[in-house]
Amino acid sequence: MNSPAHAHDLNILALVAGELGPDEVRTLVALARRLLLGQQSYGALDVRTDPRKWQGEARDEALDLAVYLAVDLIKREGAT
Repeated sequence: MNSPAHAHDLNILALVAGELGPDEVRTLVALARRLLLGQQSYGALDVRTDPRKWQGEARDEALDLAVYLAVDLIKREGAT
Protein backbone atom coordinates (compact mmCIF):
# COMPACT_ATOMS: atom_id res chain seq x y z
CA MET A 1 0.00 0.00 0.00
CA ASN A 2 1.35 3.41 -0.93
CA SER A 3 1.63 5.94 1.86
CA PRO A 4 1.26 9.72 1.50
CA ALA A 5 5.06 9.96 1.88
CA HIS A 6 5.49 7.51 -1.01
CA ALA A 7 3.10 9.53 -3.20
CA HIS A 8 5.03 12.69 -2.28
CA ASP A 9 8.34 11.06 -3.19
CA LEU A 10 6.92 9.95 -6.55
CA ASN A 11 5.82 13.52 -7.24
CA ILE A 12 9.27 14.83 -6.36
CA LEU A 13 10.86 12.19 -8.60
CA ALA A 14 8.65 13.26 -11.51
CA LEU A 15 9.54 16.93 -10.95
CA VAL A 16 13.25 16.20 -10.78
CA ALA A 17 13.14 13.87 -13.79
CA GLY A 18 11.33 16.56 -15.76
CA GLU A 19 14.39 18.79 -15.34
CA LEU A 20 16.80 16.17 -16.68
CA GLY A 21 18.00 15.62 -20.21
CA PRO A 22 17.15 12.50 -22.23
CA ASP A 23 20.32 10.59 -21.35
CA GLU A 24 19.94 11.42 -17.68
CA VAL A 25 16.37 10.13 -17.73
CA ARG A 26 17.56 6.94 -19.45
CA THR A 27 20.11 6.55 -16.66
CA LEU A 28 17.34 6.81 -14.04
CA VAL A 29 15.27 4.27 -15.96
CA ALA A 30 18.23 1.85 -16.00
CA LEU A 31 18.62 2.24 -12.23
CA ALA A 32 14.89 1.74 -11.69
CA ARG A 33 14.97 -1.44 -13.75
CA ARG A 34 17.85 -2.75 -11.62
CA LEU A 35 15.84 -1.98 -8.49
CA LEU A 36 12.91 -3.94 -9.94
CA LEU A 37 15.19 -6.91 -10.61
CA GLY A 38 16.38 -6.76 -7.01
CA GLN A 39 12.78 -6.54 -5.83
CA GLN A 40 11.92 -9.69 -7.79
CA SER A 41 14.86 -11.53 -6.21
CA TYR A 42 14.79 -10.19 -2.65
CA GLY A 43 11.40 -8.54 -2.20
CA ALA A 44 10.71 -4.86 -1.71
CA LEU A 45 13.65 -2.91 -0.32
CA ASP A 46 13.16 -1.76 3.26
CA VAL A 47 16.33 -0.08 4.46
CA ARG A 48 15.10 -0.18 8.07
CA THR A 49 14.98 -3.98 8.19
CA ASP A 50 17.35 -5.15 5.45
CA PRO A 51 20.11 -7.15 7.17
CA ARG A 52 22.72 -6.71 4.46
CA LYS A 53 25.93 -4.85 5.25
CA TRP A 54 25.79 -2.24 2.49
CA GLN A 55 29.42 -1.15 2.71
CA GLY A 56 30.55 -4.76 2.29
CA GLU A 57 28.08 -5.26 -0.56
CA ALA A 58 29.46 -2.16 -2.31
CA ARG A 59 33.05 -3.33 -1.81
CA ASP A 60 32.26 -6.76 -3.27
CA GLU A 61 30.48 -5.22 -6.25
CA ALA A 62 33.39 -2.82 -6.85
CA LEU A 63 35.84 -5.73 -6.82
CA ASP A 64 33.62 -7.66 -9.23
CA LEU A 65 33.50 -4.60 -11.49
CA ALA A 66 37.30 -4.36 -11.47
CA VAL A 67 37.53 -8.01 -12.51
CA TYR A 68 34.97 -7.57 -15.29
CA LEU A 69 36.76 -4.51 -16.65
CA ALA A 70 40.17 -6.20 -16.51
CA VAL A 71 38.87 -9.30 -18.31
CA ASP A 72 37.22 -7.13 -20.94
CA LEU A 73 40.47 -5.20 -21.43
CA ILE A 74 42.44 -8.43 -21.83
CA LYS A 75 39.89 -9.76 -24.33
CA ARG A 76 39.98 -6.52 -26.33
CA GLU A 77 43.79 -6.44 -26.38
CA GLY A 78 43.85 -10.06 -27.48
CA ALA A 79 41.41 -9.32 -30.31
CA THR A 80 43.65 -6.65 -31.87
